[in-house]
Amino acid sequence: MGNGTTRWGAAVLIVAVFVGGSPGLLRAQPAAQPTAVRVYAAFGVGALRSGVAVIAQVTGECFAASLADETREDAWRCMSGNRILDPCFAGFQGDRMVTACPESPWTSRVTVLNLVKEPARTLANQADIGGGLPWALELVSGARCVFLTGATAVVAGMRVNYGCVGGAQSVVGEVNRLLPQWRVFVDGGQSVTLQLQEVAVAWY
Repeated sequence: MGNGTTRWGAAVLIVAVFVGGSPGLLRAQPAAQPTAVRVYAAFGVGALRSGVAVIAQVTGECFAASLADETREDAWRCMSGNRILDPCFAGFQGDRMVTACPESPWTSRVTVLNLVKEPARTLANQADIGGGLPWALELVSGARCVFLTGATAVVAGMRVNYGCVGGAQSVVGEVNRLLPQWRVFVDGGQSVTLQLQEVAVAWY
């Protein structure tokens, strides 16, 4: 009788400890927020938007589709003198086509490129907003990363596609869109492993 009571009491104690120690496991975890897709738009109808800050006006031409934003048919790779500007987004001021070449999607500062001639539409990118490689990424960690044009490097067999502000991190490989919250491999430059990190915002 005493042995039975002891075993029952121990069982109750074990259950009490288990239930009392596990409320955190029973709470629902917050769902991950889907990656937000944002489109940069310097131009309204027939003019630059009022929030755009023009820091310079130069003259030049656009000679190829943008490499920095390959998903926009209005995004161009341009030149003024010996300076390459990419991306430059085409729009109109009145009836005249110009391009706005922003420093990044996170600032209102742009260089306006006055075109000596309009670019050939046959050279334009195919529109694929929401697909392809975005112009820029904001990671859940707070890092802000912009697509790198030209030659970069290869890490773990993957191209270094984005350089992050501050230079301590880079994003390698493609954007993983299997889940509503996209993910990318991030290289911190020190560890022997690449970490998958969530993308909060993708800029096109």
